[in-house]
Amino acid sequence: MFKFGENADKKLSSLIKILPKGGKVLDLGSGLGGSSIFLAKRGFRVKCLDRDKDVIEAIKKENPKINAINKDILEFDFPKNEYDLVLILNVLHFFNLKDIKFIIKRVMDSLRVGGLLYLEVFSTKDSLYKKFLKISPETSGTTFSVNKEKQNFIHFFTKEELVNFFAKHKILEIKEFIVKDDYLTSGKHEHGIISLTVKKLTIN
Repeated sequence: MFKFGENADKKLSSLIKILPKGGKVLDLGSGLGGSSIFLAKRGFRVKCLDRDKDVIEAIKKENPKINAINKDILEFDFPKNEYDLVLILNVLHFFNLKDIKFIIKRVMDSLRVGGLLYLEVFSTKDSLYKKFLKISPETSGTTFSVNKEKQNFIHFFTKEELVNFFAKHKILEIKEFIVKDDYLTSGKHEHGIISLTVKKLTIN
C-alpha cells in the first residue's frame, strides 16, 4: 500500500537557516517521516505524529532519535510554548472546518514566540474540488464528507481563509501553485496547493 511522506519537503532547507540550532520540531501527520528524518539528521529534536501504526514503527526502528508517536492529531496533548517549528504538510485538508480551527489554535499555542508554522493544504483550484461540487452541489462552503460513517472529510482552502486564521501573527510566505502527481491508487492527477509559513508573534 502506498505511504506518504517518504521525501523531505524542499522548503526545509531554507527554514532551518532561521531556526535556532538544535531547536524543537513537531511534525504532524508525518507519514514515513522524510521531513522528520531530514531535520533530526541536522541536530533538531524532533517529535513526529501519525495515526498509521506501521509508519511510526518504521520510523522508530530506523531513526531512534526521533520521538515517533502513533496517535491522531485530535487526540494529541499539545504542550504550551514548546516548539520552534511545527509542520502540517498535506494533512490539514482531511479534517472538517471545526476541527481545522481547533488544530490551528492548539498548534499556535504550542509554538514559542518567534516559532514557525509551515503547512501545505489543498486549495479550491484542486482538480478534486470541482468533482466534489458535482457530487454534492448542495454543499455550503468547501468541506465535503468523504465517508459519513468513518467521519472522513476533505476541505479545500483559499488563500484569504488561511490569512484570516493567522491575523494575530506574521505571514512570512504564502504561495499557491499546481503540482502534478502520480501514484498507484489514483493514477495521474493534479493538486492545487497552498503553502504557508507563519511566525508566531504573541502568546495566545
